[in-house]
Amino acid sequence: MSSSPSTPEPKAHSNGSQSTTATLPAPKDPIARIPLNLRRHIPVIALQASILIFTSGILPLVGYFAVHYSTTLKTQYILSIFTPIFGVVSLYSFTQRTIRLAKRSSTCRPLGSTGAWTLDYFDWNFAFGFVVVSVVIAIGISRNPSSVKITSLPLSILILMVSGQLVALIPLRAMGLRAPFRFSSVAKGEALRPGVYVIAEDVVAVDGEQGDVFRAQWNARYESSAPFRTLLARLDWLWGVSGVVLAGAVIGVIFGVKQDAVGWAVGWSVPWIWAASMMLVTIEMTKSTCRLENDMARQVSP
Repeated sequence: MSSSPSTPEPKAHSNGSQSTTATLPAPKDPIARIPLNLRRHIPVIALQASILIFTSGILPLVGYFAVHYSTTLKTQYILSIFTPIFGVVSLYSFTQRTIRLAKRSSTCRPLGSTGAWTLDYFDWNFAFGFVVVSVVIAIGISRNPSSVKITSLPLSILILMVSGQLVALIPLRAMGLRAPFRFSSVAKGEALRPGVYVIAEDVVAVDGEQGDVFRAQWNARYESSAPFRTLLARLDWLWGVSGVVLAGAVIGVIFGVKQDAVGWAVGWSVPWIWAASMMLVTIEMTKSTCRLENDMARQVSP
């Protein structure tokens, strides 16, 4: 994919057997804008975020201590109550997004993809992460006695998986290497793009139900805006490096402290604090980039 300022005619498909071309209207300024009003989607975003935080943060954290200190249940039974909820919710989300991608009438598959059962890169990562975390939880519960430390690891493992890929992409892109296989809309052999680009594209297009129209708009914005490309590259550093450091530190605390309760509290709470902090920084960086883009657009506008 070129990084030239021109706006391409990206590919999008409307059925499961052929790839078609979706042409975007010519932009009124040099930067291809994305007509997506997030304020209209705040209720849905808030609901999904609340469910995720509750089932993957608040419930394991509060529920474990409430049951542990108010009953005589064995640790194995306590862990068997709360950790599977994390897996059930994740499995439901994975199933929903996979169906949206795989069904013959899907309109949210990666640009340029053909045929049914074409999943995006995020979906493959989701599947792999789900399997890894499920195995970790199963090992932790099945040990005799059950290991609170091991069952405190899921969030840190997921962060390490995602952030590790972001960090790995940094030198690969610096060396100018091409994609060895398809990364969602980035086809094999094309120039690698920031990992944050791929994640955001997949999540908004599928989970946000914005479809391949958004994928086309996202691609056009990337190719038409140098500040936007710089922003995404910097976000790889921000989320990647901080995530690897955070995950390593949390895992170190979990296995380093003697009290299982401390490790459980850190493992199921600190990752959410980190994610919220990084999201706030990301929002500010994005606002700054948008202001810079607007200034550039005004300078070249007739």
